[in-house]
Amino acid sequence: GRSFEFALPKEWNRQEQIQYTTDYIQKTFVDRGMCADWSIHDKGDGNPHVHLLLTMRPFNPDHSWGKKEVKDWDFVRDKNGNIVIDESHPNWWQDKKNPDRHGIRIPVLDENGIQKIGARNRLQWKRVLTDATGWNNPKNCELWRSEWAKVCNEHLSLHNQVDHRSYEKQGKLQIPTIHEGADARKIEQKFLVGQEIKGSWKVAENQIIKQQNTLLQKILDTFGKVSGALSLWKERLNDIRRKPGNYTLNGVHDWANRRTADLNDRNDSGNAEPGHPTLSYAGTESEIAKIKQRVIRAAQHFAKYRGTAFQDGRTENEDRTFGKRKSAMAEIGTEAEQRKQFIAETEHRIAELEQQIRKGRDIDERIQRIKERRTVGRTSALDRGDTRRTGTERPAYRGTEDAAQRISDLEREIKQREQSREYSSIKERLEAGRQSIADREREAAKRKRHDRGMSR
Repeated sequence: GRSFEFALPKEWNRQEQIQYTTDYIQKTFVDRGMCADWSIHDKGDGNPHVHLLLTMRPFNPDHSWGKKEVKDWDFVRDKNGNIVIDESHPNWWQDKKNPDRHGIRIPVLDENGIQKIGARNRLQWKRVLTDATGWNNPKNCELWRSEWAKVCNEHLSLHNQVDHRSYEKQGKLQIPTIHEGADARKIEQKFLVGQEIKGSWKVAENQIIKQQNTLLQKILDTFGKVSGALSLWKERLNDIRRKPGNYTLNGVHDWANRRTADLNDRNDSGNAEPGHPTLSYAGTESEIAKIKQRVIRAAQHFAKYRGTAFQDGRTENEDRTFGKRKSAMAEIGTEAEQRKQFIAETEHRIAELEQQIRKGRDIDERIQRIKERRTVGRTSALDRGDTRRTGTERPAYRGTEDAAQRISDLEREIKQREQSREYSSIKERLEAGRQSIADREREAAKRKRHDRGMSR
């Protein structure tokens, strides 16, 4: 028989658990010819689940067991996997009782390239084992898991939906935890109350993984805030860049529709039309200040975490006492050092953003002075008689061209910074973490085998 188990949602009552499980087993297994025996286990500890036992062989019409696998000839196939049909071939074979079973058989050759002969002087042909029912295909595991996920999601709310796929297939960056099991949790409980001298390494591994996922989520949140600030700043730069083209003093770059709202919903004075919000620096500065505070708190958390990770030998031996736990904590300290450097780089970028905001404010003030000068008009003492000149006769203001050049430089610099984000480094660290966990599991398995050999 084939035995496996699957979890039941805690949101269902007992009647719903029985009904939905019965429908799933009937549709997925029994309707395909399998016999199913199942039961619900619920100890009241929040982990209700189903134990299921299925038959691996079919039944014949006379109620006897059928064949799980069928041994058949190995026929010649084309590139698409279809059997080649050529009745003129010398190795062509067709079953007399079942004419649909036919093909070109493949001979079994010896080292000299001659077809082998069996014990009864019969020519030997290659044979293959095929699944008689299709129940024993390893791909069925993923199929049955997906079918149960569909049943659960049909009877669960949107915020309680389940997904049978792994984090990697879902595209998540989180590190998956390992399976602990009931025995590992019992060992950890005895260790906490002082009945065992060491705890479960599986529980310890999951604690480390959860801490790493927490740090990863904080970094992703920080990057999201920085990305939002960059997007807001980019929109502000685009808004500033559109202003010089609208309000040059010589009128060369004036638009034909300057008396109407432009693409950014601004009128000829450069202000937003009624009902359209205007982007300001105040929101950006507050966001950056919040990000900076979060970075400072994360750095303090790292410092506190390092203080608990690097204890003296006596305290560390009292905590876990074994070299595996010590090496795991050392790896956490190393990763904390790497993350601390990463946070320092983030602070440096925030400082650069603040400097760019100050530059943009200076540019905006200069443009505002140009608009005021254009609206009020310059006196004869200031412009030396330019008040009587027409718009096309007035000389172009040098500061406008410099402002446009600075804005283009800032845009290019922001694009370069956006392209140099270090998301790839996070993925590499995650892969390194997964590799280290796999190495420790192999080491633990090797140590377990060695301990068993010594006990014998």
